[in-house]
Amino acid sequence: MSTVEIQDLTVRAGSKVLVSGVSLDIEPGTWCTVVGPNGAGKTTLVETVAGIRRASSGSVSISGQCLSTMSERSRARMVALVPQHPEVPAGMTVKDYVSLGRTAYHGLLRAPSARDRAVVDSVLERLSLQEFAERDVITLSGGERQRMVLGRALAQSTMVIVLDEPITGLDLRHQIELLDLLKSEVAQCGLTVVATLHDLTLAGQFADRLVLLDRGEVILDGPAREVIRSAELAHCYGMGLRVVDVDGSDVVVPVRSGLRH
Repeated sequence: MSTVEIQDLTVRAGSKVLVSGVSLDIEPGTWCTVVGPNGAGKTTLVETVAGIRRASSGSVSISGQCLSTMSERSRARMVALVPQHPEVPAGMTVKDYVSLGRTAYHGLLRAPSARDRAVVDSVLERLSLQEFAERDVITLSGGERQRMVLGRALAQSTMVIVLDEPITGLDLRHQIELLDLLKSEVAQCGLTVVATLHDLTLAGQFADRLVLLDRGEVILDGPAREVIRSAELAHCYGMGLRVVDVDGSDVVVPVRSGLRH
């Protein structure tokens, strides 16, 4: 059974169609990244997969359970979201913020159990956040903060995690570090990842599968290397793209036309 099953999904905002008739099956332990130009519907699609946006028609199911029929608490035990612009409240420690991921298990009024505390400690260790555990969240750097936000999602102990542009605003080193951490979770825990990324090179290097979206419709869906090297990719972006092999990895280089000398 597919971990994530999207069937004929359409999402509208008023009269505007944001996502149109998308159907995807994403197998357990797969990293699937959605790529496409601005306005393609990427964020709308992943937010609907995470259950925070309502489908106009069609459905999203995780492990055979339809998200639209679940309570918010039940859904939080199935899928976790790392948003593009997470809210990080001042006055909270890093450990307390990561612990918010366990709310779906103990509620707001009950104290965390020994199991909850053990999960949080494990996440802090895996993401190298122990030294920041008692720090105020607003004192963290951008890279540290993104690790913390990822930690909260991992603390939910779901088998599906959705990320919308998780490396936005990070320098190159912290981008790679965060994606490497996530790749380790996929390899070691069998996590299923559904993400969006603007950087086509990193999307191709880290994802197992790429879904090319344009104007709300799936244009191409396949192994990352095939999509990166496809003619459809350049066509959707409306520009020339050259793919260069660098030590076995595909690097996508935009080709500027009409250069003046």
